[in-house]
Amino acid sequence: MFHKSIRWRIQAWHTLLLVCLVTGMLGAFYSYERSERYRTIDSQLHALLTPLLPRINPRGGGPGFDGGPPPGGPDDGPDRGPEERRPPPRNQASFAEFENGPFYYDAWTPRHDLISKSPTAPVFPMPTRAESARAQFIRNRADSRELVYFGPNGDCVVLGTSIAQAAGELHRLALALVGVGFGLVIFGLTGGWWVAGHALRPIDEISAAARQIANGNRAKRIDIRETESELGQLAEVLNWAFDQQAGALEQQVRFTADASHELRTPVSVILTQAQLALSRERQGHEYRESLIICQRAAERMRGLVTSLLELARVDSGEFKLTLEECDLAAVAAESLELVTPLAFEKNAVLRSAVEPVKVKADATRLGQVFVNLLYNAMQHNANGVEINLSVRRQANEVLIRVADNGAGIPPEALPHVFERFYRADKSRTGSKNGSGLGLSISQAIVQAHGGAIRAENQAERGAVFIVSLPVAG
Repeated sequence: MFHKSIRWRIQAWHTLLLVCLVTGMLGAFYSYERSERYRTIDSQLHALLTPLLPRINPRGGGPGFDGGPPPGGPDDGPDRGPEERRPPPRNQASFAEFENGPFYYDAWTPRHDLISKSPTAPVFPMPTRAESARAQFIRNRADSRELVYFGPNGDCVVLGTSIAQAAGELHRLALALVGVGFGLVIFGLTGGWWVAGHALRPIDEISAAARQIANGNRAKRIDIRETESELGQLAEVLNWAFDQQAGALEQQVRFTADASHELRTPVSVILTQAQLALSRERQGHEYRESLIICQRAAERMRGLVTSLLELARVDSGEFKLTLEECDLAAVAAESLELVTPLAFEKNAVLRSAVEPVKVKADATRLGQVFVNLLYNAMQHNANGVEINLSVRRQANEVLIRVADNGAGIPPEALPHVFERFYRADKSRTGSKNGSGLGLSISQAIVQAHGGAIRAENQAERGAVFIVSLPVAG
């Protein structure tokens, strides 16, 4: 389970990085300290070599062994012969390092004969030239660090000192660095565990809230105060999604209840008329009247079912448009013809001011919008209402207006007129002929065309519905 945990994966990655970083830094510090200590010892050995070479004066020795200048050193004057050579004054301070101090030396002839050594020097064989191609080099031997020098004639001097103390100090330094590194890693792991847990805490909040919502507590929301972090922002998005889901569910429940109520009325009418007709023998015209009432109820029910199917296609994403270039003037004219019978029945006055405007749209669907808006104006106003339909182009869009001179829409109802099954009948005629779905369907059609629809109250009198659509080309 641990390898599947985000927290453990983050912790493992941080641990690897921290171990590599601490190891690299402390390793580099140890390497630098070790190099500095050995560099100091090497500098001391080189500094002691120059005064040591004149001190070593074997008979018949080569340069550096006979009192002459060491390699690369200055000459005291012209060559006066072996009998006139004199060793330089003895450097007491320097040779005290060999007699009583930590340094030692050994000197050999080219024939590997030991010719001189300090009192503290260990016994060991003469180095060979095979160890290095250079005349001078540094080597480590046992617990000693030594400077090996080969003269021009093959003689050899080894100048060295014990590094046991330095090695012990370096060993203690290494142990201290290991302890420091271990402490840093533990501190980093503890801090990283706390930071990872604090950073991932919103996930626990999200999981708990999701479980409660799934168990039926739809009012539960994620309580995240760190809204600046990525998970905090995710929590805000999820809270918004939960709100949308709750709203959609509430709307679905209300929609189902309203649809059931709307369908129950025509079904009740049909059942009542059928039962009444079958309760006893009746005259032919009475049966005819019952059938006519049943027919009207069935037509109302069919219209409601058709509207419900339209909205179901919208909700399921199956609402398809056949986009073609069409003239809105022609669409408006056809729509006016379709609503003319109802206009005669309602004694309504239809006026139009339509400009020919080309748009890329589904003409059938737009005609449905025109008819729904015109029917809405006639059904929710008193007889004799005047309705004005206008179509005109404005900049890169076309505006469709359906205005009436009726009672208008109550201000509190304006935000809800496009909701399903919503009616603002109290301030109008109280008409029950509509299903309350026409405006919802019209809004879905307009939005599918990339447009917008809104409702307003006119300043003088009446309501107006305004549709804006993008212009083709």
